Amino acid sequence: MDKHQSLITWYVLFAITQATALVLILIDNNTLADRVLAAGLLCLNGLWFLFYGRKLVRRGKDDWQGFVYAAGSLATFAPAVWFSGSATFALFGLVPQLYMVLPVAWAFFPMAVFVFTPQILTWAAGAVPALPWPGALLIIGFSQAFGWAISRIAQQNEQRGELLQRIEALTLEAERARWAAEIHDTLAQGYTSIITLLQGAEPNVSLALQTARENLREARALVASNAPSPLDGSSLEDALRRLVSGVSLPSSFRVIGNAVPLATSVEVVLLRTAQEALHNVARHSGASRVDVVMRFDSDDVSLEVRDDGRGFGDAPEGFGLRGMRARLEQVGGTLSLSSDEGASVLVEVPL
Repeated sequence: MDKHQSLITWYVLFAITQATALVLILIDNNTLADRVLAAGLLCLNGLWFLFYGRKLVRRGKDDWQGFVYAAGSLATFAPAVWFSGSATFALFGLVPQLYMVLPVAWAFFPMAVFVFTPQILTWAAGAVPALPWPGALLIIGFSQAFGWAISRIAQQNEQRGELLQRIEALTLEAERARWAAEIHDTLAQGYTSIITLLQGAEPNVSLALQTARENLREARALVASNAPSPLDGSSLEDALRRLVSGVSLPSSFRVIGNAVPLATSVEVVLLRTAQEALHNVARHSGASRVDVVMRFDSDDVSLEVRDDGRGFGDAPEGFGLRGMRARLEQVGGTLSLSSDEGASVLVEVPL
């Protein structure tokens, strides 16, 4: 239940108790004048809550203004009880309000005054209180325990709301990071390849068109939140083979071991890793050749992209490598980099 629904519940409780008290006042045995005065005062009590107390409850802060509300409420409740003892029933709605506008420790004192008011007024009028004094003390103890429970529930609701807000913020941040990685791994890389190919010479135009078509399918897949388009209707091995054949330098792809079915999430990670690694080879390595090997072992599946270029050197990891690591963490995989006689990107994912 959110805060708004919780407040509506308390408003309904207050309205019911006030209406019941009014009915009891109007049907009791007092004179007509006493009944009218008591009912009018109780209506003023309701207006005091409507125009001042409700603002404090909605604000949710416990401070000195709660005492102002308690004093105004008592100023209308006490004379209503004087004219008609049936107005005492309104306590069932008034006491919880005190704990909603004051801290639990502070609310105890005005709560005790409210509970003892009918007793004191009856005693002052020379009559025997309908509720024995021990009974009044019992009500005070119960009210304090009830007020503590109200306070705890309010705190828990507030903490739950803050937690939900943090979860929503983290989810949004993770979704933004996912989209950033998807766009970097697909559209940005593809369009970079198009520019590079078109700058080369006319024979590369057909390959540029093929790359553009692949990226268009990627864009549609991203919008639909489907698996990467190279995997649509084909195996991971076929998708990797097409990916490797599309690079602009001599390349090879082979599979070692007996292929086993992989989870879609693992296939996506391996495919995106290969895309990023091949993109880096073509753009940064200065290599003359690149080879991709996928190996199936008994405990894991690995994918290595190796080239004969200049290696990684001392350059810091860019967005692409950080994106690789983030993706691999989601499936429990690891990333290893080496620069022996070129560069090697090795990823391993447990089966």
